[in-house]
Amino acid sequence: MAPLAEIATGSKGRPFLKWWHYFDAYEQQLGDLARRSREGLLDRPVRLLEMGIWRGGFLDVWREYFGPDAIIYGIDIDSAVATLGVTSAEVRVGSQDDAGCLGAVVDEMGGLDVVIDDGSHISEHVLASLRILYPKLSDGGIYCIEDLHTSYWPEWGGGLRRRGSSIEVLKQLIDGLNQPYFDQPAQANDLGIDHGNLASITFADSMAFLRKRLTSAPRPFHGGIETPFNQ
Repeated sequence: MAPLAEIATGSKGRPFLKWWHYFDAYEQQLGDLARRSREGLLDRPVRLLEMGIWRGGFLDVWREYFGPDAIIYGIDIDSAVATLGVTSAEVRVGSQDDAGCLGAVVDEMGGLDVVIDDGSHISEHVLASLRILYPKLSDGGIYCIEDLHTSYWPEWGGGLRRRGSSIEVLKQLIDGLNQPYFDQPAQANDLGIDHGNLASITFADSMAFLRKRLTSAPRPFHGGIETPFNQ
């Protein structure tokens, strides 16, 4: 098993719920960063925020995965999380669509490198959090969204190809990422995410990973030595 799966299956503390296939997806996207964090090879601590922590069990998993130096915070709308006695991370009560609350938490953390959205999974909330937190994400940071299957369920503000659902808006970012290669504007969104600040967007089963990178216009590279065709 991948390291994250080993840690999760070996956890005997507070309860948590994740889909099995998330472990491999996270390992692909966060594995190298977590390994360097555990081994003390980074210039500064990783700053991770998880939204939606339920009983706090996965905060314990993140702590073991990223090591003792990582700055880990969890936020949940349920005030009961303040009484859980979590010691592996800092816990705050608040809503994932509250810009003031999220801004204050990020300020307290000293910045943001990894976001895990395991909150309400309601499309409106997913997009609100992304709109608020992506500008605060460090260059090279990664924004992880879980349980995107709810984008297909009406009770979560979704539906197959329903305009404005979180999955449909995230699909639009593919055009934004490739904006330099076509003349007409990409389909409009109000997330403020495009070619200039998005290195990649990766989709997995019910998940999306946005990797932030401040970029300039693409430039071709011509390698090798020109040789006349008649030689």
